[in-house]
Amino acid sequence: MADTRSFRSDIQGLRALAVGLVILAHAGFRTASGGFIGVDVFFVISGFLIIGLLVREAGESGRISILDFYARRARRVIPAATIVLVATAVASAYVLPLVRGAEVIKDSVWAAFFAANIRFSLVETDYFSQGEPPSPVQHYWSLSVEEQFYIVIPLLLLAVAVVVRRRAGEAAEADRVRVLRRTVFVVLAAVTLSSLAWSIHVTATSPTGAYFSTAARAWELGIGGLAATLVWGRAPRLGRWATEAVLAVGLALIAFATLRFDAQTAVPGSAALVPVLGSALMLAAGSTTGASSTYLFRLFSIAPARVVGDWSYSLYLWHFPVLRLCEEYWEEPRLSKPHLAVALVLIFALSAASYHLVEQPFRKGVRWRPRLRAITLYPVSLAMVVVTAVGAHAWVDGQIAALEDNPGIAVSDYGRDALSKDPTVALVEASVLAAQDDRPVPGGLEPALGSVRESVAPLGDCDYRTGTRKLCAFGDPDAERTIALMGDSHARHWSPAIDAIGREHGYRVYVFVYSGCPAITFTRLTDGGRPWTECADFKEWALGQVRELHPDLVVLANNAYQSAAMKKRQVGALRDQLELLRPLAGKVAMIGDSPKLPKAPGTCISERDVDLGDCLQEPETGPTRIQGQFRQTVEDLGMTWVDARRWFCAEDRCPAVIGNVVPLRDREHVTVEYSTLLADPIAAALGIAEG
Repeated sequence: MADTRSFRSDIQGLRALAVGLVILAHAGFRTASGGFIGVDVFFVISGFLIIGLLVREAGESGRISILDFYARRARRVIPAATIVLVATAVASAYVLPLVRGAEVIKDSVWAAFFAANIRFSLVETDYFSQGEPPSPVQHYWSLSVEEQFYIVIPLLLLAVAVVVRRRAGEAAEADRVRVLRRTVFVVLAAVTLSSLAWSIHVTATSPTGAYFSTAARAWELGIGGLAATLVWGRAPRLGRWATEAVLAVGLALIAFATLRFDAQTAVPGSAALVPVLGSALMLAAGSTTGASSTYLFRLFSIAPARVVGDWSYSLYLWHFPVLRLCEEYWEEPRLSKPHLAVALVLIFALSAASYHLVEQPFRKGVRWRPRLRAITLYPVSLAMVVVTAVGAHAWVDGQIAALEDNPGIAVSDYGRDALSKDPTVALVEASVLAAQDDRPVPGGLEPALGSVRESVAPLGDCDYRTGTRKLCAFGDPDAERTIALMGDSHARHWSPAIDAIGREHGYRVYVFVYSGCPAITFTRLTDGGRPWTECADFKEWALGQVRELHPDLVVLANNAYQSAAMKKRQVGALRDQLELLRPLAGKVAMIGDSPKLPKAPGTCISERDVDLGDCLQEPETGPTRIQGQFRQTVEDLGMTWVDARRWFCAEDRCPAVIGNVVPLRDREHVTVEYSTLLADPIAAALGIAEG
């Protein structure tokens, strides 16, 4: 391939393959479980074409026009991306539950700023957001990675070109080009190898964060750029059958990753080398003399493949929101075959329209050829998305406000004689009856429906996930008596209640909690399968602090974990932990867990045309059984067990609203407001109500 601007029909076919794999994976086809590697293929293609063009420009002119580059990127990327973001924000506000719709609107604004990967890295690594359905614009993370990469690389290549031009002086053109090629290759190789090394490291230590990381993905674009640099200005000769063999090996590597990778595969670390090298081999082999005569080149150049390749950008943009919103509209976690067929037709129809009516006019139209006019597309895009987001959010807020006139739930609504004598339990029972009567969702909810997901217990300066080892005194900091709360996020959600107890009854409160890290002697493994040293170190430190404090009361609370390893060991490890704590405190108690529900209450009651009856749920049985084992262990040791289930459910019926409070922020974590409301009954159960 002597000219990187030459049209490569096989590259369009490779684009078609990449987008097809991504769509198959996101549509739920198990045979293409590794289809997400289509994104890796796209990265290599992008690096090959974009870096190849930049290097060619530097070779011909000795410089790179940064403004021209960004004008081309703006015409290519922004118009279609903006249309899809605007359409998705509007559709999400209408189709999704109000709580989720509000989140997608925020996601769209992040995506418009090409920061979607940062947004979703924060969301996906947030323990309290795990288990939530993916955002319809989550796939914009890859677009953000590319644009962040292309902020740096053109400037780096420009610097290389300037240095080479100055040093070359009056050297012959061929010599200058040869030095430029060698220098670009060395610099790009250094960037690529550094990124690959970081990717392997961070994928092992923080796989979710690595997935969205530009630094951990840059090497994939760099591999494409290196391939382009090798073939720039020349067409290597391999011979037809050698070229055919290289193409076949590259395709086989992509196929292997598609069929063998799945959600458990740690990418983008060393595993991603398989599809990345496969893509690079196909691109490089397609650049050789006579490559167009090979069978695979011709296969990837057939008309249908070229058409899908032409539409691949629009297909990528449209497929994910259409699939996710269709699942929500038809209330199917996985679309049935007829609904999937409808969704696929809609994806291709929207993509064809987007390609012909948006992509092509902006890319090839004379009106947008001037570079300054093209660059203005970015602020115009931001304005469109932000205005749409503000309008959509106002509409969501209006829908929530329409609930304000609905009456709340009170024990008196059902007669006190028919309910428990315990007022807290009686309110739960009344709320179950209200749901069974299909009463409307009450107004004046706490927390407000739009902020249910943000109702996470604050830890001040003592969020131990950050690595800090401070001691923060909650409750009454001047009190002589002390309570220590220990456990994972299911202990954290009780911290507002324990804090209120400390303030009311004169206790200093220390909160030794670490999300995902239960207070037991067995330490979980990370998602990457390595020992979770951060959790183990924290637990050792926390136990040492309890030993020094010798609190009057230690309160434990842990999630009931469902993984095979934890199921086998967590009950025995809890017993060992309690035995360790017995001599370190005046009293040891454990608070039972909140129920784990099929659907988050806030999400359910924010759906269209629902009443309380639609959101009356039964708890999952697995965690309930394990919590029963926890209870037996605590009571066998003669320690105090606090039965929390009665404050959430009555006869295994769990209402989405209790009184006028939403009890859970997601499927299992207690809201700050409800935790605080339970301070008095928890204090009574711990035997300190009169303290």
